[in-house]
Amino acid sequence: MTTPQQTTQQASALEKDKLTLGYMPLTDALPLIAAQEMGYFRHAGLNVTLQQEVSWANIRDKVIVGHFDAAQMLAPMLLATHLGIGCLRKPMQAPMSLALNGNALTVSNTLAETLAVDDIASSSAQQLGQQLATLIQQRQQNEQEKLVFAVVFPFSIHNLLMRDWLADAGIDPDKDIELLVLPPSQMVDHLKLQHIDGFFAGAPWNSVAIQQGVGQCLMPATKLWQQAPDKVLGVTQKWAQQHPNTLQALIHAISQGAQWCHEHPEKAAELLAEALEQPAEALLPALTGEFRYKLGDSPVSIHNMLVLDPLQAGDAKVEHGEWFLQQMQRWGWIQADTDIKHVAQECFSSR
Repeated sequence: MTTPQQTTQQASALEKDKLTLGYMPLTDALPLIAAQEMGYFRHAGLNVTLQQEVSWANIRDKVIVGHFDAAQMLAPMLLATHLGIGCLRKPMQAPMSLALNGNALTVSNTLAETLAVDDIASSSAQQLGQQLATLIQQRQQNEQEKLVFAVVFPFSIHNLLMRDWLADAGIDPDKDIELLVLPPSQMVDHLKLQHIDGFFAGAPWNSVAIQQGVGQCLMPATKLWQQAPDKVLGVTQKWAQQHPNTLQALIHAISQGAQWCHEHPEKAAELLAEALEQPAEALLPALTGEFRYKLGDSPVSIHNMLVLDPLQAGDAKVEHGEWFLQQMQRWGWIQADTDIKHVAQECFSSR
């Protein structure tokens, strides 16, 4: 335990002690929320204000202009910001990963029934992709409207995994369906209003849709990538260079928050329920791995449904950055001659 004297010594070495951090209403924001509620920021000498945002673009823009000292960010969004794609160019750094996995593809009850898959939970991603491809071909032959799917941001693991899965099934994500961007917390409402046929988003929104009976999970993202990187702590490179001691204190406190959540999933769900204004039972599936594909089904156990354990998720790995950049190159979003390895090394530094 940190003593008051140690806390004073730590605080005196900090370049800045009053910080504002941004986060989205998602389960993998828990390391930040727990660090605040359990006093880990305070023990590190930090006076932190957490600010919830409604969209990833808000988070990015507030980090760029310095309204946020740091924020929960989508790893591909941080890379796109570093390259100036879709926004002003700002050199960025991801000093730590906040989580692995946690995402899923949820579709409307109508689409799930139309796909006519006998056992969705036991079906492979490849089988589900083939079923969807067949349905899309039938709809094209019948001159029906395109199916509409939503992801949380263009530069996100959600969009990149979704596009990769669709392409493997022979589905062109730019021609055969409509793929649009919506804030994660609005996915359930849009599915309920039949504005979309499905969405690929993080916890807890898949379980919220399932428990409200407005959708069914087609597959957790672990069927596409067992240890998929997702959110990182994002700061500008300038901020990191000007505040090295503060950054280390921040990383330490957030890691303590992540460890606490890993060890106390039920209590973590109660913390998050208050922050997200959602029932704790909708938050537990991702934290415990006991996940229902649809309302009324028995839960199935999904290994590493969401990984908050800092020993597994704590490093923002260069190879993950390279994969994101390769996918962005594949879809023509960055130049073919971009030095992918160099960009990934600039942004994804180890602690």
